[in-house]
Amino acid sequence: MSNGPEILDLDKIIPKKRIVKLSGKEIDVSKIPSEVTLELAEKAEMLQSGSSESFPMVFDMMIKICNATNQSEEVTKDWLVKNTSMEQLTVLMEFIMKPIRDRAEKNQKGQTNPEGKNTPSPSDAN
Repeated sequence: MSNGPEILDLDKIIPKKRIVKLSGKEIDVSKIPSEVTLELAEKAEMLQSGSSESFPMVFDMMIKICNATNQSEEVTKDWLVKNTSMEQLTVLMEFIMKPIRDRAEKNQKGQTNPEGKNTPSPSDAN
């Protein structure tokens, strides 16, 4: 057994490169900040309800993701609105949020037993 320290090198966890090309710009949307993930978790119920507040909330999160790695020129809400059609904006949102959606689906499947029933959470035992 080694007496040396156990080291977790988080710098080795590098997300797959994901680039959006729009109006001559390349926007790196590979990194999803923890801030956005936590905000999504906090507001998941409202987002799933599809209320009128959910679109602006997702839009704001999308801007944070666009700017997480792009240090040279900030992507703003105004710039995106001026440089996209409604269809492009919708596809952009879907592309940017895909890793979060995929992770949520993976987590959901992990909570389902082989018969397709959700396993109870520890808080359900009370």
